[in-house]
Amino acid sequence: MALVFIGTFMGLTFGCLPGLTATLGVTLLIPITFGMESYVAIGMIIGMYVGAMAGGAVSAILLNIPGTPSAIVTCFDGYPLCQQGRGAEAMGWAAVASSFGSLYSWAVLVFVSTAIASVATSFSSPEYAALALLGLSIVGSVASDDPIKGISMAALGLFLSLVGMDVVYGSYRFTFGSINLMAGIPLMPVLLGVYSIPQVLQICNETNVVTQINVKLKNFIPSPKKLWRAKIPLLIASSLGTFIGIIPAVGSTVAVFLSYDQCKRFSKSPETFGKGNHEGIIASEASNNAVVGGALVPLLTLGIPGDSVTAILLGGLMIHGVQPGPRLFSEQPDFIIGIFTCMLIATIMMLLIQIVGIKFFIKVLSLPQSYLVAGIMCISLIGTFAVHSNFFDVGIMLVIGSFGYFLIKAKYPIPPLILGFVLGELLERETRTALILFNYDWTGFFMRPVPCVLIILSIWFFVYALYKPRKK
Repeated sequence: MALVFIGTFMGLTFGCLPGLTATLGVTLLIPITFGMESYVAIGMIIGMYVGAMAGGAVSAILLNIPGTPSAIVTCFDGYPLCQQGRGAEAMGWAAVASSFGSLYSWAVLVFVSTAIASVATSFSSPEYAALALLGLSIVGSVASDDPIKGISMAALGLFLSLVGMDVVYGSYRFTFGSINLMAGIPLMPVLLGVYSIPQVLQICNETNVVTQINVKLKNFIPSPKKLWRAKIPLLIASSLGTFIGIIPAVGSTVAVFLSYDQCKRFSKSPETFGKGNHEGIIASEASNNAVVGGALVPLLTLGIPGDSVTAILLGGLMIHGVQPGPRLFSEQPDFIIGIFTCMLIATIMMLLIQIVGIKFFIKVLSLPQSYLVAGIMCISLIGTFAVHSNFFDVGIMLVIGSFGYFLIKAKYPIPPLILGFVLGELLERETRTALILFNYDWTGFFMRPVPCVLIILSIWFFVYALYKPRKK
């Protein structure tokens, strides 16, 4: 219990600090667990995983800087709520939604993991390519004010994702002879650049005002009535997050964007999304924590990691002499029960830590802005450097961040750029692999039911995104 608590607390801390992701936290934690019993060690690591996914909301809401890549969407509505003096309420919704998503995926993991894993792992390149295209099609939802600007920014993100080695031929593209660009542009410098640098420059242009906020429990714990009204976005986001978590190699970033889009479509007030709607926070936080339980499904049942964190967790399991797969459930049922229990305990502890610690988190808003700017810059620079220990990444962050500041001034939306950049590599790799399988016959995508349905949905979302503002 104590070690799971420590792991969860460390995860929340890592998630709060931009650049220190769940992947890095789990990587650093594995060597510490060498001398522990297997289920205790893995339970502590799962606590780190659960806490880090939820912790990214803290800096996203208070500073408009996502602590983890999956907290990008939390910025859309969390920071506007904070600017309205409702930061505590936003943090409360984030904590509750994260816990609900985690519990939902835990229930799926416990009761129907084997059946779902067999379906999700049947996906191949055509399905992955169609899923990436569907993710890109929601650009109209995250840039509803001007879809043309949104599509332009998504195209820019796609272009940035092309930098580096060609996925089929192995040749280098747009590297300008730089050895640092041969592996492509890393995600973290882009993410911190377009969110932290513009934020710092905007703060520097404002009057240095100290904000005092009094936080009471009733302000940030949603009432049962409010929770019941939010049941639809909670269920939609948790279901999507769990399912996408089960599909190997897709990840939480795709899950949060898709969940945000669907919650917006089912909302009674979609026009308030991006302006401070708590349903937007629910969509992001419920889905990114639901990915945790979803990603554990193929890992434990088939030995296939669902994302980068579970890939490292797979190594941790093998270090402790545990071989994931179908035989694990029959040969070591006590270990499986221990893992399920640890995840449930970590989820409960995550909620309790956030409820107690939220009063301290909110104090960030009381800092003088000059201190806040210095802190943001230090954390962003250290976080960018820490991922690959490369000063070139710091340079990328500063250049892209400065460019992002002028894009924001020109009212170009940043989320489509991130969406295009994140999904670009997946879309290109899987599309070109699928075309090789189909002998370069594009109609092959429509011969399979899942890609056919996803592509038709993607086309519909693109057309609707362009038609809606024209109709207005």
